[in-house]
Amino acid sequence: MNFIIRLNMAAALYALFPFAGIELMVNVYRIGRLTGWDLDRVNALTLVFCAAGFILSGWGIPRLVRHWLNGRKASFFALLLWIPYFMMLIYITAAWFPITNPADKPSPVTGLIAIAGLALYPFYLAILHLFGIAPFSGDPGENPVA
Repeated sequence: MNFIIRLNMAAALYALFPFAGIELMVNVYRIGRLTGWDLDRVNALTLVFCAAGFILSGWGIPRLVRHWLNGRKASFFALLLWIPYFMMLIYITAAWFPITNPADKPSPVTGLIAIAGLALYPFYLAILHLFGIAPFSGDPGENPVA
């Protein structure tokens, strides 16, 4: 039962990365309006946060799989479990923070970028999972399977 809870918590963490990136891209006009920043600054900060999330997830997900999920192959179920958590986060955000100002609506291209990112995200997670379950040996000549 402990592994199931850890697997679901890992899946919820996996859903946070694309959720944060998409919400930052979608709410550029709202962030600019509320903070008083110009759109160039908001877009630059969005890019910095997305790049930091990409680097952080590339470093953290294999460690999470290796240490928290014990490098088990059953941890690949998290590659599907993140989708309901992502949908739940999007629904909660849209219900709690609706767009009331018509000027805050995102441009149509933002949806295409989000779809492309979400289509590639499972492959990115799968590659990181492979690094997480692969046995690591300090000696390059040593066979880790034997």
